[in-house]
Amino acid sequence: MVNNCELFTNKSEAYARCRPSYPSKAIEWLRERVQGESVADIGAGTGIFTACLLPCFKNVCAIEPNADMRKQFSDYLPGIPCFNACGEATGLPDSSIDLITVAQAFHWLDEDSFKLEAQRILRPNGQTAIIWNSSQETDVTIARDEICKKYCPRFRLGRAGKRTAAEGDEFLRNTYFTTVQVADFDNPFSMDFDSFIGNMNSRSYALLPDAPDYPAFVAELTELFKQHANNGVVVDSQKTTIYLGSF
Repeated sequence: MVNNCELFTNKSEAYARCRPSYPSKAIEWLRERVQGESVADIGAGTGIFTACLLPCFKNVCAIEPNADMRKQFSDYLPGIPCFNACGEATGLPDSSIDLITVAQAFHWLDEDSFKLEAQRILRPNGQTAIIWNSSQETDVTIARDEICKKYCPRFRLGRAGKRTAAEGDEFLRNTYFTTVQVADFDNPFSMDFDSFIGNMNSRSYALLPDAPDYPAFVAELTELFKQHANNGVVVDSQKTTIYLGSF
């Protein structure tokens, strides 16, 4: 069985360099709706979302089970604690957190175990924010997904095969939380060729460079970029969605 914690090993450099950040308006929206200053960023990866939280919250810590990702995190945010733990067993004290955030990582969690852990570490009136950056369907993203289907055995549409994006939206809106607020923000992400290939290499399902099919995988991605680039750039029309809920 594949250990999900290790799926990003040897991919953290590309992840840190080539994944999109999050709109400042999304963070402002979150800050306006959260009381308190203590935040735990679960599945923090290389610290992309954690960094967005720092201007708005005074007490931020991170949870990240992958050693390769934690090394990148520490290089990027050396003053921020990043604990070797998982979202289902953070090791944080009871009733110590005002806001839990999970950006691009909820699909890796056991939902029931994570809910119990969130209820344990959240203070009264504490909230949990599930955040997604999602590509909108365009000629580029459709063709990109077809290339991934062809070469990447672990590729799944939606949330790592757990749910489609629509199913995940319904689950978070109507099932998982007792109450929830939802907001969307435009988050276009411009990539030059190096960023385009690096972004693909950062994905959990992407082939590693020593895989036999890796040269063919990159060759087709290269041709796709050439077909759709404008002035050396391809724009991924992403949307950031926040589900801010209480249990």
